[in-house]
Amino acid sequence: ASCGVCDNAFGLDGRCSKMSRNHCPNRTVLGILNKDGTFAEYLTLPISNLHLVPDDMSDEIAVFSEPLAAACRIVEQGLVRYQGTHPDKVAILGDGKLGL
Repeated sequence: ASCGVCDNAFGLDGRCSKMSRNHCPNRTVLGILNKDGTFAEYLTLPISNLHLVPDDMSDEIAVFSEPLAAACRIVEQGLVRYQGTHPDKVAILGDGKLGL
């Protein structure tokens, strides 16, 4: 079993199946870890990273897909509690990658 990043358990004695895909020793992160980013002369991505933008969705709306996915991932990882009587409060600082 693996974390889902690859099919190799790396000889980790079953630990690979228990770790998050964020901690896989074989993971890549576009432009950050073991994978050239979009300023590279050539770029390859797994087909699973590509998502069709519907024809009726403007580019101005579609560009927010990645920041929204990143925010959802934070919740998915359990880093922020959003349910219950006392949800975590968060502050968003700066304009980020999109220069909002």
